[in-house]
Amino acid sequence: MPANLPPEYYGAEKRFKQAASMQEKVAALEDLISSVPKHKGTDKIRADLRRRLSKLREESAKKKKSGRGDLYTVEKQGASQVALVGFANSGKSSILAAVTNAHPVIADFPISTVMPLSGMMPFEDIQFQLVDLPPIGNESTDGWVSGILRNANVLMLVVDLSEDADVQAELLLDQLSEWKIRVAKEDDKDGQREVVSPKPVIIAANKYDLPAAEKKFNALIQAYDADYPIISISAKNKRGADILKKAVFLNSGTIRVYSKERGKEPDLKTPFTLPAGSSVLELAEIIHKDFVRNLRYACIWGSVKFDGQRVQKDYILRDKDIVEYHVK
Repeated sequence: MPANLPPEYYGAEKRFKQAASMQEKVAALEDLISSVPKHKGTDKIRADLRRRLSKLREESAKKKKSGRGDLYTVEKQGASQVALVGFANSGKSSILAAVTNAHPVIADFPISTVMPLSGMMPFEDIQFQLVDLPPIGNESTDGWVSGILRNANVLMLVVDLSEDADVQAELLLDQLSEWKIRVAKEDDKDGQREVVSPKPVIIAANKYDLPAAEKKFNALIQAYDADYPIISISAKNKRGADILKKAVFLNSGTIRVYSKERGKEPDLKTPFTLPAGSSVLELAEIIHKDFVRNLRYACIWGSVKFDGQRVQKDYILRDKDIVEYHVK
């Protein structure tokens, strides 16, 4: 029986052959498997692809175990990982320097960023990891850059207000689509659990300090405000930095939950960070495995009708809830 493979299969096969990193190869191979139609003519192909995927994952695990992991991956830190996406000289590195503790190379010449560089961005009592990457459109880096974007929790599209920002946004979104990286529009957000795909997107319009920036920003708003949160920022003078930080938090799908021991004041300095939609039981799994086995109920301060209200294990937590566990 003929396989009759669809065009999506050959596109994924091309991405697999061009993949530069282990992570990108795994992602492309997963796309390959999902694009193969299920019938008798494809049984052998699908079995072979699954064997190759299993082998790749084993190799990846061995590298991590031996400390020889992929150079082009960024270990996640903080409440959520935000990848900066943009063209050359859009100001990604300047934004990273303006809102985090990182010190990237900032230059007028293109492609001053050649390796991933991350920094921690504080927001109230938690921190987010921002990752600066080489600009989109560089053939020597696009393979592993797309792999990092697939792994990030949030994508920040950085556009330059000295140029047509709406056109830049369109091109960046087209490139993400070409890489099969699905992004969430405003209508897709349900306020529940954070999802890996589609990914939340924030558009950061940089260089708002320039004379003609407002006109270009208005054109960007008109084109994309209904679909994505858009923040104007000047990395040069840090105008809009606080608004950008809040936008990251609101679009990260992250909540903060504080713990409390019976008879004591809650610890409000070091919150647990969880995906929105997490339950009392899921927080217990993070705190200690014994809590899960012996948990009777929890008391909540914050999102409940009255302080200290008793709730069951499946109660869905909200941002800034305080949780007191009662165990056997």
